[in-house]
Amino acid sequence: MQIELAAKSTGSDIAILGINEQNLEADNAVMCEGRDIPWLQDMTAVDVWNSWDVTYRDVVILDGENEPVAVYNLTEHDLRDSANYDALKALLEETAAR
Repeated sequence: MQIELAAKSTGSDIAILGINEQNLEADNAVMCEGRDIPWLQDMTAVDVWNSWDVTYRDVVILDGENEPVAVYNLTEHDLRDSANYDALKALLEETAAR
């Protein structure tokens, strides 16, 4: 999806990355294997998961000020379903266009 978004003019402002929950660092290497999106590790000093009230597999969409504006959960909306994939992509594009 990142490649598709980057190909569009609005997509140049969209960056997809993952943030691992605190205390789950042991599986970072496995999680990154075969993937190409940036993968960050949450830490106590930052505490992103708690401050954004993240649930496992949430996609938190940020505005231009890096403030959360929407959440799209991938457990509820499996991206193998093209309608879910298109809905997330549209949400990212709409947010970037604001």
